Amino acid sequence: MPRIPLTCPPGFLGRYIVRPGDTMFRIAQFFRTRLEALTVNNPHITNPNVIFPGDVLCVPGLIPFPCCVMLWPRVIVPVGTEASAFVHTPSTGGEAVTVAATLPSPTIFGNYNIYLATVLIPEIQGGPGNVLFATPENPPTYATTIDIPLAVRITPNTQVIIQPFREGEGISGPVILEGSLGSCR
Repeated sequence: MPRIPLTCPPGFLGRYIVRPGDTMFRIAQFFRTRLEALTVNNPHITNPNVIFPGDVLCVPGLIPFPCCVMLWPRVIVPVGTEASAFVHTPSTGGEAVTVAATLPSPTIFGNYNIYLATVLIPEIQGGPGNVLFATPENPPTYATTIDIPLAVRITPNTQVIIQPFREGEGISGPVILEGSLGSCR
């Protein structure tokens, strides 16, 4: 009979159902948390060396993924300007956000020559970003994948933004598209 917690402590409000072959160590690695933290936050599992498929564990309360969200205009944009952000686990593990967008030339927003996508994680005052690369068709599709550093986690209050940028001078333009990963819930 599966063991299910009555409640989960703050910070571990997510739920994970144990699958065949899982170990507490492997689950801790997957959720990038310490084994000790996983064990302490699951007192209904009396022996962490013995877990069974169907057991439910309290895990760090993060967004479920894979997940896809739309990015919405923050300024007036040409018709057909749209983007999405796909949150997933890359083959290297951890978390990543792939952004794909149909965008006009960045020069439409001023003296800019590229686009940047940034994952804003409030707990770290900013976040990682990457240049969006254009495909050759017209209009181009811009895309990039942003690997999230292992030291941080994507949370429901994480935002994904796209803005034009002046390469070489380090000047950012206005945020033109934005989406909240909180809608992944």
